[in-house]
Amino acid sequence: MTRLTAWETACIVFLSCAAMTTAAPAQTFTTLADFDGANGASPGSSLVQGTDGDLYGTTEHGGSNAVSGGTVFKITHDGSLVTVYNFCAESDCADGADPVAGL
Repeated sequence: MTRLTAWETACIVFLSCAAMTTAAPAQTFTTLADFDGANGASPGSSLVQGTDGDLYGTTEHGGSNAVSGGTVFKITHDGSLVTVYNFCAESDCADGADPVAGL
């Protein structure tokens, strides 16, 4: 039995690695929702998937209240953006305002 040279060993390792690789499918970026201020603004936290399969998140600003204290929103299976809750941005609101964290 002959001994392999370093070049032959490197070729065998390279070919073995090349044979085991698979082409990764291309991934495309899809915008799910656009925030226009009235439905929220400045979403900065990660989304959470609910038991219903919809994606839930928060926006720090925007919403339908006069002062715009942020929102809780969901994105449905069909890509629709639904406002679940509008925070009050007044100083004495009990529910808080301007959420900067996820759910």
